[in-house]
Amino acid sequence: LRRNGQHFFVNASTESSKRRIRPEEIEWDQESIQEGAPIMSYDEVMSSDINLCKWMSLIHQYGVAVLKGTPIEKKFILDMANKIAYVKETSYGKSFDVVVEPRPDSHLAFSARELDHHTDMNYRENSPGLQMLHCLKNDNNVSNPGGRTFFVDGLHVVNWLKKNHPAAFYTLCAIEVKFELTTDAFTYSQAVPIICLDKNGKFSEIHVNNRTMGPIQAPKETIIPFYSAYNILMQKIRDPGLQYSLSLQPGDLVAFNNRRVLHGRSAFNSNEIS
Repeated sequence: LRRNGQHFFVNASTESSKRRIRPEEIEWDQESIQEGAPIMSYDEVMSSDINLCKWMSLIHQYGVAVLKGTPIEKKFILDMANKIAYVKETSYGKSFDVVVEPRPDSHLAFSARELDHHTDMNYRENSPGLQMLHCLKNDNNVSNPGGRTFFVDGLHVVNWLKKNHPAAFYTLCAIEVKFELTTDAFTYSQAVPIICLDKNGKFSEIHVNNRTMGPIQAPKETIIPFYSAYNILMQKIRDPGLQYSLSLQPGDLVAFNNRRVLHGRSAFNSNEIS
């Protein structure tokens, strides 16, 4: 019994370890991700569980993956999310519709203005992990090339910062920043470092959003080092050579890891929307 018991535990541990193995994360910049773009067709992904798993692996490896040719239906994004995970409701509901409404009091996402590189909802206790964007309509005139969705690999940026500017890296890991949002009903507030590491000292999250980030509340001798480090980080994030830029068309769906990948949108002329 003792030998059999030991044998059982060894086998159980080995099998469990095999199931937990994930593909290695792949750092990328504009050139490398365009060479091996993480894109699959909806029909291919839905043809088998193996292909669905392959698409999910792309999300894990690159932090972003595209699905082409999906049903152009408003509820599809929730169906697809439930296919691979579950939907976590926020103050915006289960989904959030982005429609051009160029009014002074409208959400910035509804305007034609540029959305700078950011991660979402850093003011929540846990910022969202997997997010999806599903294009239902795009009437942008071909002569108006704006309105492109772009992504930047936070893992790549953070590793670059650690290698080239270690003092800046550790400053952004150590000093907490308050992110805050006030609605008609609630105020959401969370203090968190720009760069978060796991218990093994490896990158786990990045938090960047110039619309919800407040001034740091820290000893005065840390203020200049913090903003110097933050400036270095943001200059790198805005490097055009790091952007994976897409002009989303109806039926395109993008899934991305909001805790790793920053996203944004280029400006466009709303008067040229047909």
